[in-house]
Amino acid sequence: MEQSRLVAAGDRSVEVHIRRSRRARRLRLWAPPRRPLELVVPWRASARAIDAFLAVSEPWLAARAAEAARPGKLGLDRPGVVWLGGEALPLEWRRGGGDGGGAGGDTTRTRAALRDDRLHVTAPDRAAAAAAIDRWYRREARAWLEVAVAEEAPLLGVRPARIAVRDTTSRFGSCSTSGTVSFSWRLVIAPAAVLDYVVVHELCHLLEANHGRGFWQLVEAARPGFREQRDWLHEHGRELLAYVPVPT
Repeated sequence: MEQSRLVAAGDRSVEVHIRRSRRARRLRLWAPPRRPLELVVPWRASARAIDAFLAVSEPWLAARAAEAARPGKLGLDRPGVVWLGGEALPLEWRRGGGDGGGAGGDTTRTRAALRDDRLHVTAPDRAAAAAAIDRWYRREARAWLEVAVAEEAPLLGVRPARIAVRDTTSRFGSCSTSGTVSFSWRLVIAPAAVLDYVVVHELCHLLEANHGRGFWQLVEAARPGFREQRDWLHEHGRELLAYVPVPT
């Protein structure tokens, strides 16, 4: 059962998506990137309880609304560029291409390729260009992440069962009990040191599943300067997760 409502937050009105959950034990607000603010509530929570919770949460809602209205510090919305390893690269989009199928159709494939430190995109329209850029990002992310895992895993004495690259909205990495380490493709946008830190973080979870003292000792032994990269993610993580490449 889901619904949305507009809620007063300071001098703004913000959209809050209300999601009832049979597993929730308390009301919880969070701000997922690229989606409205979300309030998760227990399945049988009353309308009065929801209204009261939103009322006392107005300062938090106002802060999130103000944060969303501020321009990002990284400048990821700059037109005409894509981002790789913390650097902006020029984007050149040439209209053309097609699906490559169908008799008599254009056999030139929609594609994106990096040449001479510039991303060249061939696509018939904006949606196809965006899809080609998305596929390129995922390929680049997998290549960067596989190299980082190959370098760091032997030093830690671990071997992940699988590497997964995902389009996540709330985290940059995770480690399953089966040994799969998963990463957001958006890590490839960040400086390389940040990507390496997240890789080390998740590989350490193959040895320590929690975030206790032992876990952080492992991270620090493998990457003594990890706090700098962790702080970078704390400051810029939401902007990074919200990034959607738009061809212009």
